[in-house]
Amino acid sequence: MKRAIALLAILMGMVGLSACAIDNRNTSDASAPDRPEKIYEDVSAEDCKQVNISGSASAIVIRRSESENLEFYNGDLNPAHTYTVSCDREGETLNIELVMENPENDNDVLGSPMICIPQKEFDTIEIDGDFRNVSLDAIHSDVLIHAHDSYVYLDLEADYLNHNITLTGSESDTFRSVSVYLDRFPDNVKMDLNVIEGGTIHDSADILKEKGLESGSGKPVIRVNYAQEINIYSEE
Repeated sequence: MKRAIALLAILMGMVGLSACAIDNRNTSDASAPDRPEKIYEDVSAEDCKQVNISGSASAIVIRRSESENLEFYNGDLNPAHTYTVSCDREGETLNIELVMENPENDNDVLGSPMICIPQKEFDTIEIDGDFRNVSLDAIHSDVLIHAHDSYVYLDLEADYLNHNITLTGSESDTFRSVSVYLDRFPDNVKMDLNVIEGGTIHDSADILKEKGLESGSGKPVIRVNYAQEINIYSEE
């Protein structure tokens, strides 16, 4: 149910040295017609400690992969949208650029390109692109997301909340909205939430106080800086 709510929120928000730098828009697996098409070849994460994701697109989804490679899928329901992906490895850092054709002129987004990250632990996954919507699904690494007047949806599982998730903005570059979905309440963690002047935190179940997430003794797991609106949800 939580994931269905998160998906609905995402869709509503969307409507308002190169080892592989080629455009693979037609690499879908014909033997698996029900799966989203692959828009790029798989990329090995071996010996990779940091992943940097940049570019420009109406939306992007980052989630855990079952494989040991990074996988790239087209979850966009509008066939007129086209994407170009490129990868560049520099030592232990993998740079990924995902570009949507003319995203600034198109608000008709019915889905998103998806980057599936292996379950291995990276030092940092950094997202710093002109993505109006960013969806993050239970990543097993520290995460840093930069504000670009964007909506952010964190769909998190308590068992994976062993790393920092930091959303960094500024007075001049804020997050429009941040929504945090938890499957259950994590132990010994803390939420450090900051809204701009006139901003709001929606916590109808009083999760922050009742479950000790404001004063948790553990490592700050979720830190949000400069958001216009923050929403907290949980299945518990």
